[in-house]
Amino acid sequence: MANKKPEYGDDKYSRDELVQNAQALFSVNSEAAAGALHGTIQDQFTIDEAKRLVGHFMKRKVL
Repeated sequence: MANKKPEYGDDKYSRDELVQNAQALFSVNSEAAAGALHGTIQDQFTIDEAKRLVGHFMKRKVL
């Protein structure tokens, strides 16, 4: 129980692959996923990393 296994594994995917499959992976449109991943230093992400970024992006307050 000390080590929590990632839900999807440690495979990394390109930003474009994640944006193209945003609806299936994160239940958001591709524009929202592109916004969430925009400005990050990384070019490849695990599903869990991208899901976390998309979740934070979708919870941001709009001014």
